[in-house]
Amino acid sequence: MANHRNYKVKHKSKPMFKQKRKKGNSVLGIIFMIILLAALVFVGYSVGKPIVDFLSGERSSPTATTDAQTSEATETEATTTAATSETTEATTAEPEPTVAVGTNIYYVSYSSDIADFESYVYSAVDYAAVNSYSGVCVELIAEGGTVTYSSSNSTATESGAVITGGISSLSDLVSTINDYGLTAYARISTLSDNIASTYDKTLAYMISGTDTRWYDDNTANGGKPWISPYSSSATEYIESLVSEISDAGFVGLIAGEIEFPPFRNSDIRNYFSGTDVASSDRYVTLVSFAETVYNSFGSAKEFYIEVNAEEIISGDCEILTDTSSLCTSVIYVNFTPDNIGTRISRADGTEVSFEGLSDAYLFRTVFNLVEEALDGTGVTVIPKITGCEITDDLLDAVELMGYDSSVIIQE
Repeated sequence: MANHRNYKVKHKSKPMFKQKRKKGNSVLGIIFMIILLAALVFVGYSVGKPIVDFLSGERSSPTATTDAQTSEATETEATTTAATSETTEATTAEPEPTVAVGTNIYYVSYSSDIADFESYVYSAVDYAAVNSYSGVCVELIAEGGTVTYSSSNSTATESGAVITGGISSLSDLVSTINDYGLTAYARISTLSDNIASTYDKTLAYMISGTDTRWYDDNTANGGKPWISPYSSSATEYIESLVSEISDAGFVGLIAGEIEFPPFRNSDIRNYFSGTDVASSDRYVTLVSFAETVYNSFGSAKEFYIEVNAEEIISGDCEILTDTSSLCTSVIYVNFTPDNIGTRISRADGTEVSFEGLSDAYLFRTVFNLVEEALDGTGVTVIPKITGCEITDDLLDAVELMGYDSSVIIQE
């Protein structure tokens, strides 16, 4: 304070009104002026510095914040941290398989033209998942007896029925199908086998009273044996393969070709006269064989018998002779335009023409006839569509007929 007292202010001009001042008041005035100047300097710096910074393009952080500002800043930081964490997790986590919406079942059939069937199947599963299918049905025993997966059955492996490049692990395939949100079905051909029946004659039809196998044609013309539902060895062979398929985790099994070979009348007369093969109620053997397959797969699972549409219309489908005796009330009816052809003769002697019909109209016509033939039997029909282009018109026809998402489609 002594310095303040020695500080002198020199006025450059005289005041307008001259006043007489006391010494004490002069000192207080000086002190007041010093304090006022200091305050002005502080306010000027506080206000002027942000303005200068703003004009120079700089933004300074406030030296103090309110409680609300502090809370808002904390929440913003937490949100940013969480968003950064989520982005990091989304970047580093493995992509999840696409889950299908679920409309139809995609069918994957075997062809000898496919060198690597396993890769083909897995590609088909990917396709089914991204194209809104509800399930995948894989052909595991093809018509003729080809086994498309790695089986531990000695007859299958030793006879050459198991293909090279087949499915190495059925359980791994089922897991992949399930990971996509799809349902795993298998399709097998049961009594069409001519591979294992060539390797082991105890599986085949034997000519009555001999040790000779029956062939569906002269061997010079490519004739082949078939496995027989009357053979216990054949039944055990199919049971073994079906058990492997069931153990792998497939939910449903579709059993096709539960039928007799196309015996000629001369075959019945010359080779099977007086045997069960010539019996008028031989269909009972087919029904019994179907039930054996059903039990091997597991009665708690889904089991279906597949038949051809043209055989129902013509009245040649023996397995459906007495539908009340079947182990299932739901059948898949195969619709393949080339197999149906342009005309079908029915059991009553009438003939049905499909001349000039598109696949969509053919489908509607055929399944109207199928439903008519099975009316009152208590059997539920589900279409299996193969061998044609899956157009919007065809899909519309399926919908118009009232069939649900269990329809099997092969594109």
